[in-house]
Amino acid sequence: MAQNTWTRRRRDKRRRDEQDRHEERREQRRAALLEQGHAVLGLDGAEELSDQALQRTVRSSRKGGESGGAGAGEADSSSAVEALVVHYRRNHYELRLADGSSLVGASRSTTRTPHHDSTLITVGDRVLVNAASGIIEEVLERRTRISRASKIHREVEQVLVANVDQLLVVASVQDPYLKPGLIDRYLLTAERFGIAAVVCLNKIDLADPEEWMEVADAYRGAGYPVLACSAADGRGLEELRLALKDRVSVLSGQSGVGKSSLLNALDSQLGLPVGEVMRQARKGRHTTTHSRLIPFRFGGYVADTPGIKEFTLWRMEVAEVGLLYPDIRVWAPKCRFNNCTHTHEPDCAVEAAVERGEISLLRYRTYLQVIETLHEETA
Repeated sequence: MAQNTWTRRRRDKRRRDEQDRHEERREQRRAALLEQGHAVLGLDGAEELSDQALQRTVRSSRKGGESGGAGAGEADSSSAVEALVVHYRRNHYELRLADGSSLVGASRSTTRTPHHDSTLITVGDRVLVNAASGIIEEVLERRTRISRASKIHREVEQVLVANVDQLLVVASVQDPYLKPGLIDRYLLTAERFGIAAVVCLNKIDLADPEEWMEVADAYRGAGYPVLACSAADGRGLEELRLALKDRVSVLSGQSGVGKSSLLNALDSQLGLPVGEVMRQARKGRHTTTHSRLIPFRFGGYVADTPGIKEFTLWRMEVAEVGLLYPDIRVWAPKCRFNNCTHTHEPDCAVEAAVERGEISLLRYRTYLQVIETLHEETA
């Protein structure tokens, strides 16, 4: 117990120190921007996403001075209309209006948002935009989101997509090989933000039936719907179409698992680019480079996101993980200790369930990997 207390204190101290350093960097950047009078950061890639929290700091500092009246160049809020963000690249956003028309919009340092230390605008966001100027005036509250920690600043939330109804985690058993740790990180995020999740196993035509059925059983046993599909021979596509119909969904997974191929098989008019798996490394190539919201002719939208290699959980504590694994959560109350981590404690009901085969060994191993990674990140 003393060791656990000491470890927790050390972890908390390091987290506070990192937050202080992050805040100091933000204040330094903020002061420089205010001095130079920059309205937009204009940073590229992941750095742009991670530093958008800074834009809101600048915006908040100006809000009080601008609230008394409209300044030079400020948009007329009376002409603002609600729109859906369907695509973005850097600081330019493709917006879909209620009447079905499209508009190219841009954010400014004055864009209002209720989200702090988070991506300013992302695909799926509902915004208020000035129809005349294209300036996005406000980002509305997000109903749901899929996010990860920024690679540049781990305390900043990088939102991949917002306001979705369900998450489809696409994976393949072969070409490329299965990455259960990545699947579970997506599922943890969906559980955390209250999003329905479905596991979609693609390329079953390339795998031995026993192999992919074992994976499917592991996730079905955890309570997740599993779709077994093949974009090549058409198996499972009708079930996938029904799962996507009239919903706002997001397809996520590692590169090369066939997300774009599945979408093309569902709607041949989409014409999304597809790539091949690098045979030697068994890794996929990036064909989707930016998130976008795509309408289906049969009803609903899908957010096609770029394949990723790393999905760092944002501000997740070790104690949360077991509560976000449905198959572990159901056994945890039967453990001897209330704060059981299900890793080494005596009379652990979860470990006993694993030994009896009532919890998948595949799932339990990824649980241990997530716990270990979180310990390393906070050490």
